Amino acid sequence: MHIPFETAVVLSNIFIFSSIGIYLYYRSEILFSGFNINSFNRRRLALCLVFLCFYMAIMSFYPCYNGFNTFGQFCMVSFFHLLRSAFFVFLPVLVISWIQRWLENTGITLFKRNLIIVSCIFFFLTSTNIWMAMLVDPSHRINTITYTFLMSLLFSGIVSALYLNITYANLAEKRLRFERELEISKLNELKTKAELDALQAKVNPHFLYNTLNSIAELSLHQGAKARQMTIALAELFRYSLNKKNETMIALEDEVEMVENYLMIEKIRFEDKLEISIEMDNAVKQVQVPKFILQPLVENAVKHGLKEPDKKGIIKITITGAANHIDLVIFDNGAPFPEDIQIGYGLKSVMDKLSLFYPDKHTIYFENEPVKQVTIAITNTVKNAQPV
Repeated sequence: MHIPFETAVVLSNIFIFSSIGIYLYYRSEILFSGFNINSFNRRRLALCLVFLCFYMAIMSFYPCYNGFNTFGQFCMVSFFHLLRSAFFVFLPVLVISWIQRWLENTGITLFKRNLIIVSCIFFFLTSTNIWMAMLVDPSHRINTITYTFLMSLLFSGIVSALYLNITYANLAEKRLRFERELEISKLNELKTKAELDALQAKVNPHFLYNTLNSIAELSLHQGAKARQMTIALAELFRYSLNKKNETMIALEDEVEMVENYLMIEKIRFEDKLEISIEMDNAVKQVQVPKFILQPLVENAVKHGLKEPDKKGIIKITITGAANHIDLVIFDNGAPFPEDIQIGYGLKSVMDKLSLFYPDKHTIYFENEPVKQVTIAITNTVKNAQPV
């Protein structure tokens, strides 16, 4: 069976350009990824190439382009169609993409935004008839423009349907991705809460054990002081129970908790313990993990009063701003050893810092010029991860 030359060229043209267009459509997300072009412009250029291929595929359906007898004539009409298609593809896609991006920033509803975009698609694709009147021979003008107008309406409907499908598909994908991220965030919060509860369970029994030992010792010879310390301990735990569901508390509340603890120690040691607390007003409302100071202060008291004939001095200084704080705990006890033994209290503080401020904190021990522990936390507002 002999296939006419014109038919063979038309079928080949449709098959080749349609195949290239389909391939580019599925590769549109990675096209131009190697160029220094932002994702928005890469997407616009990819859409232009896809539509250009489909425009070239339907070239032979236009009456003004299907009159050729040789391959040279076909190349000539293809060249003219390519110029026309490039203009009527790149201009609408670039303009409509810019309008779409502008509409996304105006805050109008999705329905109104899509209605405007679809209207622009129909306007740009049907307006080709204005230019066709200038390009087509007068003898073929009416038939060609009528055919082009109908084809433009059909093509506008197809493009609008594709646009709406892709838009709502992307919207559904974003919603699913948001739900997955929300679920992952909730799981991370539960994990963080479980880890924090485990840390808290280590701190409270440790502190309670030391305090009860002190009460037991005082009760042998100083019943009145033992009673005062018991009441102070009850106040401290009443405060802790009121905050039991809070993992992050204001820094001034944490300092108040430390003051309750130091009051217990002050009852025990009286004049042998000197206490000083200074805190900038700017950091009082900064949120920090609960019980981040008390273990360090407890260690300072223990080391500062290690020598029985020496008066222990404890100084707590908290400085900084809303997004940066420095917590310094000074004591006049023996210098820190080179290999500091990490107990439950200190380990709990380090674990909380790693949990809530990953890579945004430092904790270091100094012996010169004075002995002190310093915790520096940066970007507290952004990096704290409350449960």
